[in-house]
Amino acid sequence: MIALVAAIAAVAIPAASASAAAGAPTLELNGPKSPGLLDKVNAVGTLPAAGSGEKVTVTVEASGRTLEKQQVDAPGGKFSFQFVVDACCNYEVTATAAGQSSAPQRFTVRVPKHLGKGPATRLYNESLVDQGYYVGRNVSSRWTRGTGLATAAFRKVNGMARNMAYKPVIFRKLLMDRGAFKPRYHSGHHVEVDISRQVMALINGDHVVATFHVSTGKPSTPTVRGTYHFYRKEPGTNSHGMYMSVYFIRGYATHGYPSVPMHEAASHGCVRNPELFSVYIYDWIHLGDAIHVYL
Repeated sequence: MIALVAAIAAVAIPAASASAAAGAPTLELNGPKSPGLLDKVNAVGTLPAAGSGEKVTVTVEASGRTLEKQQVDAPGGKFSFQFVVDACCNYEVTATAAGQSSAPQRFTVRVPKHLGKGPATRLYNESLVDQGYYVGRNVSSRWTRGTGLATAAFRKVNGMARNMAYKPVIFRKLLMDRGAFKPRYHSGHHVEVDISRQVMALINGDHVVATFHVSTGKPSTPTVRGTYHFYRKEPGTNSHGMYMSVYFIRGYATHGYPSVPMHEAASHGCVRNPELFSVYIYDWIHLGDAIHVYL
């Protein structure tokens, strides 16, 4: 009797496995052989023995992040789902139905070695904005001075060489949602200045709205550290060449200035910001907002 039960079990288990395998979706990707940024890819497949109203869940991941998870209809056992390649770097696409998944389809995306103008440059600018770097009031399809200044801020935040040059590693980090300024303070409409990295961020609660490359006080005239509150605005350019100044204690202010060095603190104690962005910063700050200045 024991031998008979064992024999039946040995036959039954493979039969069940075969049945499960027969019900798993199949999946393939239609599109460029080696998809690149902003290419369109179709995930197409079949669902064996599909009934009416059957649905398949298509999941698109990139470097461990889920980008899309969409239920799609499978009329007649066939399904299709289109997505745009706009993330980095190692993609994996699967289809799942009734607890069974297809074999994953994988490909790797490479970012451009150089940027000038076009859709990839627009995506770069949009990615900077998504990570809290200000490129200007309009997002362009060109590499602008605003793009360069935002790139400089990204480099400073992430401990890279302090310049405005593009590198593919920057684009890869942005497309993986990495490299944003991390605030130390988490309440209210406020400003943070990190003297050690020479950057300034405008923050609303936990949300970093805009991060800038700045220059603070040189060693002989250092910027005061601590928490203060903006108390006066001075539009235009004053006799000291300070443009669109917002004061936070005595004569200390954040303001635009023609020279905002990349490599050193150079001011007389103020927080210099690029003149290109000074009006935006001036308008964003409210009198009474806190400014936190730290190393």
